[in-house]
Formats: sequence, structure tokens, C-alpha cells
Amino acid sequence: MLLIRAILTKVLPALIILGFFIFVYSWLQATKQVVKPQAPEEQTWIVQSVTVQQVDVQPLEQAFGTVVAAREAHLRFGVAGEVNLVSDNLRNGADVRTGDILASLDTERLQLALDTVDVKIKAETTQIKEFTEQLALRQRMAERAQALFDKGVGSQADLDGTELSVSQASNQLAMAKSNLAELKVSQRRHRKDLEDAVLKAPFDGSLSGVDLALGNQVSNTYLVATLTDLSSLEVSFVVPADIYANVTNLIGQQVSLSWSSEGSVVSETTATITRAEVVVDRTEGGGRLYAELPDDAARSVPPGAFVEVSYFGRVLTNVIELPEEALVGRDQVFVIEQGRASQRQVVLLHRSPGLIWVRGDLKNGDKVIATRLPGIGNGLRVRTVTSAE
Repeated sequence: MLLIRAILTKVLPALIILGFFIFVYSWLQATKQVVKPQAPEEQTWIVQSVTVQQVDVQPLEQAFGTVVAAREAHLRFGVAGEVNLVSDNLRNGADVRTGDILASLDTERLQLALDTVDVKIKAETTQIKEFTEQLALRQRMAERAQALFDKGVGSQADLDGTELSVSQASNQLAMAKSNLAELKVSQRRHRKDLEDAVLKAPFDGSLSGVDLALGNQVSNTYLVATLTDLSSLEVSFVVPADIYANVTNLIGQQVSLSWSSEGSVVSETTATITRAEVVVDRTEGGGRLYAELPDDAARSVPPGAFVEVSYFGRVLTNVIELPEEALVGRDQVFVIEQGRASQRQVVLLHRSPGLIWVRGDLKNGDKVIATRLPGIGNGLRVRTVTSAE
């Protein structure tokens, strides 16, 4: 009895507490609020749109080219020698005029060679005069011998002797004249050498690559400087084959040139298309055109500048102009139908910065989504917003 009483004394309170907790838990479970699941609200994307309208346009085309001088001279002396004069104008970046003396060589040896030829010419001229007189004298002697022979008082030997002397005198005169002609050629060559010892500017221009100093020994292959005619700059660029096919319509067109550095525009100017290459290089994928810059463009767009060329080329008819952001992938756009996005197939005809021109499954009045959306697809709920919103 005592054992049972002791067990009840220890176990009964634990059973009572356990029962209380079970009761409370059961009551909480029975009285908890039941929350009914709700479907998540569909998200609406705010987009901008453009209205489809077919138009005829001539979009702006882009190409690239390098500005070069149409006329450029590599200045060299025509003869070898020692430099004895360098003009103050012979400097990089200096502007020179036609005929300006830029440098010269020591011409003493060249002058001595010319003087020697002059002396020989004078001597040969005197000798020709003497040979001419001798020939005239022997011709008269031959005529007298012929007259005596005809009268029967002269011998055949005398006649033959006078005719031989005439022939010899004639040969001597011919050789002297030939020598004189050679000497005069040599004289012209030496005079040309003297001219070539003076370096002059062949046209108005600007100097670059100057490399010359007093006392230099130079040859006739030594490059002294490069002279660039800044009044005759041009740029060449390649246009697609379908545009080049109508090249006659491009001649005379004005184009825009933009010189940029590190993403910012340094300067801009215009040029005029003046000619096209007749032979097309198949590796270029089109034809090459040449545009001439204005006379005063050299200071804003110098030779060597890599420029972007903007011009009007092909004409597109019955096309749809859209913002570049409207194109999804390579051939898709989305229109708004009953508040949802609907896919349309298009053909991309031309692309310019910020704009595209397409044809496809679109009609006038369609609202094309002009906002890039990640994961856009058919049925996406959208709402158009105006620029004011």
C-alpha cells in the first residue's frame, strides 16, 4: 500500500500537467484561423510604344576612312654632296610657298665640271670653224682639178687626190660637230646637276619628316622632308554594292566627316564626293568613293585623321521606321494587343544609330513596344506610358 501511494504521489502530478498541455494544444488547433490561399496578382509592365506607319525614306549611312593629301612630295636632292645651306623654313610644320629655297649643296665641284665642258665646247666650236674653212678650200681645189681634167690638162691622179682631201675634211667636220653635240648634252647635264643641288618647294604646302643639317653628306636617294599640299585633302571610303550600283547619283553629294578621339568628337567638317574607283575590290564588299575636303579643312581635320563619313545612300520605300530598342533578336518585334504583348516577324532592312527600318507582319496603326524588357514573350501584360508620365 505504501509503495502504491508513493508512486501515485510522484506520477499523478506529471500526468495532470501533461494532460493540461494536450488540452491547450487541442484547443489552439481547433480555434486557429483558416487562411485561404490567394493567386498572386499578375504584374503589369510599363512600356513605351510607337505607332506603325509605312514611309519612304533615305536613311543616313555610315562609313569610315582616313584623310589623306591628294598631292604629297618626298623631297630629295637630285645629286649627292655636302649640305652648305639649310633654310629657316625647313622645319616640321612650317608652311612654304612654291619655289622657296629650302636647302642647297656645295656646288664647287659641279661648277668646275661645267666650266671644263664650257672650255671644251669653245675649243670644239673653233675647230669646227677651221674644218669648215678647210672643207671649203678643198672643195674649190677639187673643182679646179675637175676643170683641168675636163680640158685634158689635168691627170686622174690629181683629181682623185683632191676628191679624197674633200672627203677627209668632210669627215673631220662631221666628227667635230658630233663631239660638239655630245659636249652640249654634257653641258645641260651639269647645269641640271647645279639646279638639283638646290632644294626648292615644288608647290605650296606644309613640311613634315624633316631630317637635314649643315655638313651632312647626302645622296640623291636621301629623304630630306615630305611636303603635303593641305589645300587638296580627300578621304576615301567604301559603300555597299547596292549603293555603289547607283554611283552616278552620289557624285557631287556632300557628306559629313566626324573626327573622334576616345569616344568624343574632336572636330567636324564636310566634303564633296568627286569620283569613284572603276575597279571594285571584291574583298571590300562594295565600291570605293573619294570625297574632297574644303581648302581650309586641314587645321580641323588634318591628314591621317580616321573619320566617320555620313552620307545619304539607298532609298527605302514602304518601310516602317522604329526605335532600335523595338527589335528583339534579329527578326522580331512585339505589338500591344488588348493590353498584352504579341510577337511579330520582321525583316531588318537598314540600321542607323538609334533607328531601324523593317518590313514584316505589321500594319499601319499597330502599337510596337519600344522598351527593352527581359524575357518578353507572347501574352505579357503591358501598359503604355507617355513621355509626360
